[in-house]
Amino acid sequence: MTNISLFDWSIYRHMFCTEQMEAIFGEASTIERIVVAEKAVARAQGKLGIIPATAAKEINRCLDASKIDLDRLHEDTMDVGRPIAGIARQLAEQVGDGHDVWVHYGITTYDIMDTGKVLQLRDGLQAIHAQVRRFREVLTALAAEHRDTVMIGRTNNLHAQPQTFGAKVAVWIEELLRHEERLLEVKKRVLVVQFGGAVGTLASFQPNGMEFRRLVAGELGLGHIQSNWHNARDGVTELSMHLGNLCASLARIAQNINMLSSTEIGELSEAGKQGRGRSTSMAHKRNPRAAEFAEAVARLGRHRAMGMVEVMGQDHDRCGGTYISEWMLLPETFLLTSGALAWSIDLIDRLEVHADKMRANVDMTGLALTERFTLALAGKMSKFEARRLIDAAVGQSRSSGRTLTETLTGMADVRAVLDEAEIEQLADPETYVGAAPEIVDAVLAAAGKSGAD
Repeated sequence: MTNISLFDWSIYRHMFCTEQMEAIFGEASTIERIVVAEKAVARAQGKLGIIPATAAKEINRCLDASKIDLDRLHEDTMDVGRPIAGIARQLAEQVGDGHDVWVHYGITTYDIMDTGKVLQLRDGLQAIHAQVRRFREVLTALAAEHRDTVMIGRTNNLHAQPQTFGAKVAVWIEELLRHEERLLEVKKRVLVVQFGGAVGTLASFQPNGMEFRRLVAGELGLGHIQSNWHNARDGVTELSMHLGNLCASLARIAQNINMLSSTEIGELSEAGKQGRGRSTSMAHKRNPRAAEFAEAVARLGRHRAMGMVEVMGQDHDRCGGTYISEWMLLPETFLLTSGALAWSIDLIDRLEVHADKMRANVDMTGLALTERFTLALAGKMSKFEARRLIDAAVGQSRSSGRTLTETLTGMADVRAVLDEAEIEQLADPETYVGAAPEIVDAVLAAAGKSGAD
């Protein structure tokens, strides 16, 4: 079969997703979870007497996802528009005469497809959590190492004032902690079984409908709600949006690192064996491949997540026109999130920090400490006069090519309140990073506590 999706191309194998996530959401795994759900249904029905206990036992013993004929299932799916009818037919044949009528008894396609999907979501979330924890670990090591490494802060792409690289990374870490919290919290709303029957009333299981759903949930280790979510897709949409939000952060981090790696800035770079990221035409180039793939794959993940909002609406009690879209959007959101995290971890693992260039860039304009000088003067005169003097000094510095320190030293109005030693002391960027080191310490402590939890 021709590989249409880039996920399946040999040359791009696992460049857009991880092997683990591919296994979780692959075709075989999808069918396997459906069969797991069908077995749980039979066990619960057997306990309640909805089907004979002997039939439930035989169904649980005989059903085997690996025996499903995919070519035959494809034909049935093309005819019916859903795979469940074809799967149920083949599963009934596995059980044999006498018990086959009790396979997929009284339940509907949404019930079994959604519940099987939730089993995949549970495994997918576990894999995402492991990746997020690993990403947090490499970021905390980076922040700790560069707690006091001074660099210029940039706002609107322009030099602002000094910070530390560790504090910059601390922002990423705390952001990641919030993503972890969201993904943990959403589990109680999304990891729930879907059993309501044809229109959600559980009519086919009365008078044991509510108890049946509770038992199925217990068999699968999932939660349950009081009604159903056939047409209420807020849970899976919320989960997708959390993943999309995570991807948006990953894209921004990668983009930031890529920009800091540019030739003109040169504060970061990616390590790699000879030839990694090479240009076909320019031998001097070593392109930042981990950064660009982390950003690109994360952007794709965010895009798929946004699609879930578009298809959240459902007409009446069920609607295939929007539901079918989920079959692609939800798995691909997980696949791409896993790929973005893998590239992000790789990026930090191979990141080279050029502290000397960071320090040199702080001094590039000679103007990084205007705020500090303004505040120092404002302590001795009107803040408006202080700002006027610093504005004048900046203009003189730019036109003369002298540093701000040199310019201020030569201004009589400034020297009237600050001597040369005070000006030199104020000009040291190492002593004007505010609470940056303490911020790093606090975030690392929070990350450590989260890891322990």
